[in-house]
Amino acid sequence: MKRKKRILMMLLMALLIMAMPAGAQAAFKVTAKTGVTLPTTIKKGAFFNVKGIVKANEPMTKISCTIYNSAEKCVDRYDARPYTKAFNLRAADPYLEFNKLAAGRYSYRICIYNAKGVKRRVVNKKFTVAGTTTTKKGTIKITRPIPSKNVILNKGRAYSIGGTITSTYNLKTVKASILDNNKKKVYTKTVSLKNQRTYKVNNSALDSAMLFDRLGNGTYTYYLSAADVKGTSVTLVKRTITVKTVSSNTNTNNSSTGSNTNNTNSPNYLDYNGIVTQPSGFKARTGRPSSSNRYFYNKSYNIYYQYNGLAPTGKAYYGNQYVLGNCTWYACGRAMELVANAGGNVSKVKAIFGGDPVGIYNTNASLVAKGKGGFSYGTTPKIGALAIFNYGSSGDAHIAVVENIVNGVPYVSESGYTVGATMPKSDKSNIIFRYQSIYNWAGGRSIRGYIYLI
Repeated sequence: MKRKKRILMMLLMALLIMAMPAGAQAAFKVTAKTGVTLPTTIKKGAFFNVKGIVKANEPMTKISCTIYNSAEKCVDRYDARPYTKAFNLRAADPYLEFNKLAAGRYSYRICIYNAKGVKRRVVNKKFTVAGTTTTKKGTIKITRPIPSKNVILNKGRAYSIGGTITSTYNLKTVKASILDNNKKKVYTKTVSLKNQRTYKVNNSALDSAMLFDRLGNGTYTYYLSAADVKGTSVTLVKRTITVKTVSSNTNTNNSSTGSNTNNTNSPNYLDYNGIVTQPSGFKARTGRPSSSNRYFYNKSYNIYYQYNGLAPTGKAYYGNQYVLGNCTWYACGRAMELVANAGGNVSKVKAIFGGDPVGIYNTNASLVAKGKGGFSYGTTPKIGALAIFNYGSSGDAHIAVVENIVNGVPYVSESGYTVGATMPKSDKSNIIFRYQSIYNWAGGRSIRGYIYLI
């Protein structure tokens, strides 16, 4: 009898032990689902965003987000091991590629597990991927292209391409090429872009790669093209470049990247007959900056000094060719110097510089219009102002700094783009610098306006 009783007790204990996992299993459950997104019908190639919060009454040791096809075969999965009672499904979003699913029927399931391996299904949603995606083609265009028309250059003459490319969708690549008369590529450069719908060609990697001053006599074709992430590809610029004659070894131009002789203005179109006021504490610069001047010769301050092809860094930007001067480089340094000496913030100067002279003027005007900084501007010359000239017929602009106004004539400090085999001296004593009447390097260009720095 005692033996039967003992056996009965052992059976009862076994049943209790077997019943414990079932009890634990019954205890594990989902306590909340907040903002969980569910797919219904998705166009092929379209995205679906995985979102929502899942909560359980005990820590989740594993959570699986899975996509099954109609044959119940897993086609995509994301597993996480959070060991927490709450999990944000957004973590799975980058890994579940709904946009790569073929047309058909699918199931989207989310399951959670506890430490004992107990599974709970949170989501079981059937959905359809329908048809093919018809993507509307975007538009890619360019404003202010340089050259704007066919160009004739003297052999050895430096020249700069320009323009602003805008696209409906993100740009993928922008490409510039120069082809000879036999359609053979002489220079070509492709820039790959990410998350960018605008690209400025001026002073860009494309600009640096188009070495017009190394072209021999003959006829060439310049192409500029762009492609977006949706597959649209267009040729934006196609121009004929004719190179003739021979220039000297050193090429000095009265602009940021070239010269212009468009004399269409009246002889005194830059004169000023009003009252001249010199700002308090202002000191005119009539000599070239010393090599220790950080505003001119330090890339942390001067945006252009990081480029060997745009500033007199002392480093060749190709072969044995060195830059001895550039109007934008000089104007940036002088603007920094003026603003700093007046107790201003040089970051305001950095905000407007970076492009060509016209680009500098337009950037400043845009910042002012949006209330995001910038300097006041107008068409009246003032001491301590930047003077910006429009593009000439050869596609070049110019910038200088007004240092004085004598008998109604503005006098400016400035530099000009100069390339040659001569290396800048360590003390920068051979850097191209001029203090002179505004007419000397204006080249007859029309004045775009003045930016009042102080």
